[in-house]
Amino acid sequence: MWVHEIENKSIVELKKTTELLEEIHNRFFSKFGISNTKFNVLVILYKGDESGMILSEIGERMLVTKGNITGLIDRLEKQGYVRRIRDKEDRRKVLAAITERGKAYIEEVMEAYKNWSKEMLHGVDVEEINKMVEILEKMRMNLIKNAEQKGGF
Repeated sequence: MWVHEIENKSIVELKKTTELLEEIHNRFFSKFGISNTKFNVLVILYKGDESGMILSEIGERMLVTKGNITGLIDRLEKQGYVRRIRDKEDRRKVLAAITERGKAYIEEVMEAYKNWSKEMLHGVDVEEINKMVEILEKMRMNLIKNAEQKGGF
């Protein structure tokens, strides 16, 4: 096999795996009545400071707009998983914090997710996982670098 054929095959396999993973991810989260995006917001808040996080900071971590984060927080607040808090020093700033209900919910989902991840990586040893992560990070950095050199995404 020529080098360019191997490179092409690796990209095709990565794309097929990513698409399948996305589909299975969506099905997994739908069982819990949550989207992947809402799950990520709850994880960020769960792992963050208990006093809350500024909405724009959540948006930056997730690479989404302020408007998108506002809508996500609205929906999570209606479900009782997060609450909004006004910043004590700057009343214009709004923070979001995870509620006790949100903590219990995300712990349940994270436990199931951990088990699902183990199943998905069954038969792959730690060294292989570390190498895969290293390769994927390198590919992502190359994509970003190339996109920046060519004027952005």
